[in-house]
Amino acid sequence: MKKNYIILSAGILAGAIVLMSSSSGRNDDRTGAPSSNGNCSNCHSGGTQGTTINIGVTEKGTVVPVSSYQAGKTYTVAIVITASGLSPAKGFQSTILDATNSKTGTTANTTGGSRIISANNRDIAVQSSASLTGIWSYEWTAPVNPTGTVTVYAAGIAANGNFGDNGDMGATTSKALTLDASTGVRSNMASKFQVYPNPCGDKLQISGNVSSISVIDLAGRVQEVALTKQVIDTKNLMPGFYFLKWHDGQTSGTVKFQKI
Repeated sequence: MKKNYIILSAGILAGAIVLMSSSSGRNDDRTGAPSSNGNCSNCHSGGTQGTTINIGVTEKGTVVPVSSYQAGKTYTVAIVITASGLSPAKGFQSTILDATNSKTGTTANTTGGSRIISANNRDIAVQSSASLTGIWSYEWTAPVNPTGTVTVYAAGIAANGNFGDNGDMGATTSKALTLDASTGVRSNMASKFQVYPNPCGDKLQISGNVSSISVIDLAGRVQEVALTKQVIDTKNLMPGFYFLKWHDGQTSGTVKFQKI
């Protein structure tokens, strides 16, 4: 009986060691990108946490979400995992590939308990310890001679912490960044464009004529708003900060505003 107890205890300890090693991130490619070794859901399953994973990309030093990039510039890539129910441990992997599914640019400077590994001839950001918040970021510097659209891939997991791979739920997502070949020269319209009042209530006035607008929240989600002449109806927006992206047919810009 004592011998059986020792064997059982050893088995439990071995399982715990395996779990703890996974909590610091795998060293193979589980980003869910083409030609990867799959994603977190290949090992973890059975959970009902409703796991979602979101990617946000901003130019370094700003908070404005972007959907394009310029050669040689550095961008901050944020990975956010959300889940309901019991999910005390979260992890992720992320990589950026060009149209040939090859490494492009340089990945560095991770934050929030994450690190960079090299696997499958790719730079991969991965958690260095299990996270309660499910929020990480890293920096990506675009290549000096880019070839076109790149794609940010991310895979994540929300685990229930039961020292096993049952009751966990994974998710994958991707975000394409198109190449912006412009020189960054902006017209007088861009420098003079304003919104008011800011903070605003149910209406937001813009200072010029535009051909299109979009309102984006801090998570990068486009919000439905109506534009009548030069007034934006913001009554359906929740209180908080937003970005107004506008285009006048020749130039474009982004303005931050607050709904109260």
